[in-house]
Amino acid sequence: MATTPKELYRLPNPVAPRLPAATTQYEQRFQDQFTSILRLYFNQLDSVNSVLLGELGGRFFNNPYASVQRTTDFNWAAANTPALITCNQNDYMNGATNDGTDGIHVDYAGIYNLQFSIQFANTDSQIHTAFVWFRINGADAPGTASKFDVPNKHGSSDGYLIGACNFFLELQAGDYVEMWAAATQVENGVTDGVYMEAYPAQTSPFAHPSIPSVVMTLSFVSTLPT
Repeated sequence: MATTPKELYRLPNPVAPRLPAATTQYEQRFQDQFTSILRLYFNQLDSVNSVLLGELGGRFFNNPYASVQRTTDFNWAAANTPALITCNQNDYMNGATNDGTDGIHVDYAGIYNLQFSIQFANTDSQIHTAFVWFRINGADAPGTASKFDVPNKHGSSDGYLIGACNFFLELQAGDYVEMWAAATQVENGVTDGVYMEAYPAQTSPFAHPSIPSVVMTLSFVSTLPT
């Protein structure tokens, strides 16, 4: 079935038919009715299976996912001090939650693809390093740390770097994933250094959307291996 952006095509959900009670003796009419009911049901199953297993059949699957962002700056209180990075805006949620106090909570067990993007800024004249990693249920997730050297300020312009990475994580139902980060020197109103910067939407000198300081996405990949 051809669709346009305004159309939504949903697959029918076949329901097992209620079969009639058998007669005590063989009757051609009952047998024909019984066969017809089964044929209609199997035709529905064939129709659904042919679409799901055909080209672009994956568009009908409903998987868990989350997409969140931080719309404000993040400044560390002190250098070399790990801090929890929270996100205050939920863009898309399905089978997951985020209340802005810790991280993303998942409702279903599975292998998930976690991706992030951070807008780092450096107000100092020297290059400084930021570290980012993840914790699952409050414990560091092995192999999830990343190291970013943020360029120094040049002239009147701060140094900028987009830090991005992605990981596969094994999560159980009810688990939550947090982003943690630290920097070797930070911008906190007392010293110059690294922070995570957000920008509002602009209209001049040209229009562009807002820039979040942090973006995190979590996508369901597979059920857990048995």
